[in-house]
Amino acid sequence: MSAAWELIHLAAVELADSSSIKQRLVCAYSKFLRELDSAELPRGARGEFDSLRSELTRVTPCRGETAVAATVRKMSNEEASSCARRIVQLLNLAQTEALVAPARSSRAVVSLFSAEA
Repeated sequence: MSAAWELIHLAAVELADSSSIKQRLVCAYSKFLRELDSAELPRGARGEFDSLRSELTRVTPCRGETAVAATVRKMSNEEASSCARRIVQLLNLAQTEALVAPARSSRAVVSLFSAEA
């Protein structure tokens, strides 16, 4: 799998920790997703990732705070859980897209009619 898939996978694993959902979400994004360029993802996963990034960084941070920490701090636990689910769904989407793309490009063209007549 790609480096991008690996980063999303590690973020999903981070979400399985025993700390609070908000803390897990901030750690997962900060450690693994913050530097991820959506162009590294399969086409079908890029829009979802960009949307998730926008949702997690929409609040202007206070001094000494990151945008994701400020945003998650203002979220309810339900909103944070929804974002965590989106990360897990993004992992599935990225993996599915990555597996389908090579299958599409490796299809052979088979002639149904003989060239000779």
